[in-house]
Amino acid sequence: MIELEKMLKDLHLLSGLNMSIFDLNQNLLASYPHKKSKFCNEIGKNKKSYQHCLDCDYKAMEHVKESGELYIYKCHFGLNEAIMPLYSYGVLTGYLMMGQAVIGTYRNYSKIIEKSKEYFDDQEKLKKYVAKIAILNEDQVYSFANICDIYAKYISLTNRVQAKHDNLAQEVKKYIISNYNKEITIEQLCAYFFCSRSTLLNHFKSKYNTTIHKFLLDYRLEIASELLINEKISVKEISYKCGFEDPNYFCKVFRKKYNKSPLEFKNERT
Repeated sequence: MIELEKMLKDLHLLSGLNMSIFDLNQNLLASYPHKKSKFCNEIGKNKKSYQHCLDCDYKAMEHVKESGELYIYKCHFGLNEAIMPLYSYGVLTGYLMMGQAVIGTYRNYSKIIEKSKEYFDDQEKLKKYVAKIAILNEDQVYSFANICDIYAKYISLTNRVQAKHDNLAQEVKKYIISNYNKEITIEQLCAYFFCSRSTLLNHFKSKYNTTIHKFLLDYRLEIASELLINEKISVKEISYKCGFEDPNYFCKVFRKKYNKSPLEFKNERT
């Protein structure tokens, strides 16, 4: 966290914006500055307005979870913010967030004041707090967000934000099950999960007591056996559907596992 806060401080000094790291449950892990802006702090005192903030951040997090990419958005009160995903060994573990800024001129302050005035008893205090929010042009916001995104990728590559449970093996298994019909190599998995070959292989073997290659092969053959029984398509088509580029190789490994050819297996079961 100390190293992360140093990074957040650098980003804050560069942009003048608040920088924060959250886990998947919207819990704050690190931030700079350590205190919220006076506007956000005051908004957070009211349950209704605070819920607007939580809902907005949640939607942004869900968007990033699905896209896996930097997302720039406006909060409920019209402040511009940005969010980037953080990974550990390819597993989503949190978010880097940048905020809050106003795009345009001081005239845009009036829109924020209008939308938030119901949550402030002291309207002069509201105007004072809003006037302290940074005003940037659109290019500046996008430039700062892109720089933050580079930091987020560095944090991910160095696995600085760890998951509460190391579930690399589980995520690899899920990936294989979802993509068994495509080409899958160890090199592709290492690139996808931001980890070394040894880390990938050791984690998977330790968790499932088998190799990635054997698990993938067995899973493809299991799917193939189901297709042979339930689908009226050729053995060749089934081999391609299950991710085998060579039907002859498919027949060879199928016979080795089931002690009969795919066609014999099909005829016997049907």
